[in-house]
Order: sequence, then C-alpha cells, then structure tokens
Amino acid sequence: MHSISYFWHLSRLIYGPRNFQENKRAVVFFARAVSNRALFEELYDFFDHYEPMKGFFDQHDPDFQEVMTRVFLFKDSTMRQRLDALKHHFTILRTFFSDDVIHELYWGKGYTLWTSPDESLPLEARLIFDTGQRKEGFLSLYLYHEGQMIYHFNFRFDYNADGTPSMYIGTIQGSKHGLETTKVLTKKLFGYRPKNFILYLMRIFVQTLGIHDMYVITDEGFYTNSHMLRGNRSKKTNFNDFWLGEGAGPDAKEKWYFRLPIEEKRRKYGEIKSQKRNLFRKRYLLMDTIVPPYIAAIKALFRQGFDPVPSAIDEAAITDKPADYDPIEAPVK
Repeated sequence: MHSISYFWHLSRLIYGPRNFQENKRAVVFFARAVSNRALFEELYDFFDHYEPMKGFFDQHDPDFQEVMTRVFLFKDSTMRQRLDALKHHFTILRTFFSDDVIHELYWGKGYTLWTSPDESLPLEARLIFDTGQRKEGFLSLYLYHEGQMIYHFNFRFDYNADGTPSMYIGTIQGSKHGLETTKVLTKKLFGYRPKNFILYLMRIFVQTLGIHDMYVITDEGFYTNSHMLRGNRSKKTNFNDFWLGEGAGPDAKEKWYFRLPIEEKRRKYGEIKSQKRNLFRKRYLLMDTIVPPYIAAIKALFRQGFDPVPSAIDEAAITDKPADYDPIEAPVK
C-alpha cells in the first residue's frame, strides 16, 4: 500500500503551490486520498494490469487521479462511483479498440475520423482524450474549423442499469468565440447547425460500435450542481432544451441522465416546406459523402475480431443506392 507521504507528494505534484485555491485543493486531495487508500490501491491495481495504460499516472498524466477526489461526472457522485465509472469505461473500451489505439488515444494525439475534402469547408472531426475535459468524461469527440475547436462532446462508456455497455455524454461545449463561425458553417452545411452536425456524428459513432443505449446529462445532473459552496452554481449552457429537441426523454432507471435516440431520422417531403426542400436535399447529399469515410475511419480502430452489427443504419451509410435515388426519400434498407 502506498504511504501517506506518497499521497502528500502526489497532491503537491498535481496542484503545486500556485495560489490559495490550489493549496486548498492539494490539502483536500491528500485528506480524501489518505482516508480512501483502499480505493486508490484498487485504481492502481486496475491500471497496473491494463496494458495500454501502464505507467500512465507516473509517466504521463498524474492530474488524471483528480477524478478520484473531486465530484466529477455527475451530481453528487461518490469516489466509489467514479472509480467504477473509470474501470467500466476502460473495460468496455478494450472490447472495441486495440491496445495500440487506446495507447494513442490517451498518450498521443488521438485520431482524425473525418476531414472535409472541400477547401471551402475546412472541418475536421477527431476522437481524442483531453485531460482538461476529465470533469465530464474520459474521451471526447471534437469538431474543428481551420484547426480551432467549434464544438466537442465529453463522454464515457459505462454499463447501464441493465448491465449493457452504453454511452454516457457528460457535456457538449462550444467555442466561446465561435458565434460568427457557426453562422458561416450553418450556411455551408445547408442549414445544419454545427452543434447538430457533431451530434449526428456522435450518433453514427454509437451506431457503428453497435451500442443501443445513449444517455445525456441533464441540467439537474450536471456535476457542478454538487458544489454547495460555490458562489455561482449555474452553468452557462442549458442542456435540456437541446436534448429534448433531439428526442431525448427521462429514463426511470437514470437519475441524472436523459435517454437519447441513437438515430436522427431524415425528414420526408410531407415534413419539409416546399421552399426548403432543395436545402434539405443538398444537406442530405452532403451527409451521404461524409458518413461512409467517417464509418470506415472508426472501423479502422477496431481491435481484431470485433465486428459488431450496427445498432442502426443511417441512410447516409448506405452506399449502394439506386440510380433514381432521392435523398429525402430514404432508400430501402
């Protein structure tokens, strides 16, 4: 078992003597770590036997251990719950991806899943781990425009109440300075807002992995609502309105999450005003060019032997389309 002095030195390594707030956090980390040494030993034992993450805390990212002592992920989470979430995430992750891929995600720069070939639409989607985003999840899907982040999701894999591997989204965040860019991109994406576009990519990601259950954090469940001593406990983003607009709804088995449909259905002629049908047609044709290479890039990361049946098949994923194909009227699956 690690010594008390080990945890004191670790607390100073993570926080440093920068200011009063950091000193306070170092003391809190130390006290909680020492009083829960058994849970920390369980964490270390798990990662010592997890090949792609061996040495991660010592050699690469000691700050990641802060997940153990701070109330992250969802409201009022306990250290036991956060440790279980970590173990579940990495256990599930290894059923999807090879050890080399996992190592690159957490030690390296991650993977580009799609890059626009259109120079007038310089977008890129990347799957990465950003340690600064560990408060809401253990992986992120980023959407970049000209190398600058526009939106990103922070998420983790976990088992739902039925014991099924599922996705849990802890936040969606946009650039603080991206309003004007968002307007330009919405026009280039034929009325598709970047926020909705990245959600669409996330849904395709889930479908490709064969995951059937997708959960999204609610306003009440956001982790900052645990901080009773904060002067301003509110967050800047209203999640619920966006999720509900995308078809999400309460789940009796999830206290802090909505259940979100894994599919985004294409609108049909009867659902689109006549003056907007050409706009939707162009948007769907664009998605038809984006989704197949995006899916191929995801599958390229799969570990050998992992060949899931997609949990849904998006219209854009169907490459064998008839000559008279109409993107508004979906092809027969």
